[in-house]
Amino acid sequence: MIEFDNLLNSLMQAPGMRVMHFAKDDTLCQNIKSFCKGSEFDSEYLILTFTQESEEQLKHLEDEITKVKYVNEKRAKFNIQAKLYDYLFITNLPNETQSFFKRVYSALKNGAPIFIFLDKKDRELAYKLESELIESNYVASNKMEIDNFLVLSSKKMHGWSGA
Repeated sequence: MIEFDNLLNSLMQAPGMRVMHFAKDDTLCQNIKSFCKGSEFDSEYLILTFTQESEEQLKHLEDEITKVKYVNEKRAKFNIQAKLYDYLFITNLPNETQSFFKRVYSALKNGAPIFIFLDKKDRELAYKLESELIESNYVASNKMEIDNFLVLSSKKMHGWSGA
């Protein structure tokens, strides 16, 4: 995962950095956890799963900065404990993606990037998701190939219709 580590190393590590990750297995979790631990600041890494089985499978990752929680994918909002997150990684998409993007919007800091990891063959899905992100008030979308993934990135923008 050299390219993914390069992506992580290009991200700014600010004091009190918070990272949210929707996952179903430990894909990329160790890399993100190392990124958060590498910060000299009080980082937080929250891994959210849509099944209790995934939550149990990922519990071994928990420590002083890493928490794993099961959430219902239809949850009204994902800003848990009113915290705002600097980065959002998605390796497990919910079924209803557009409404998901709108609901996770309030959990992100202004300008926070989203990184959605797809199979390299999922180009059509990437275009569909990019359109949904734009409709949900995310901008500056890009697609890039990193390691074995097609990664769609986008940013939450401030002052856009208040999704």
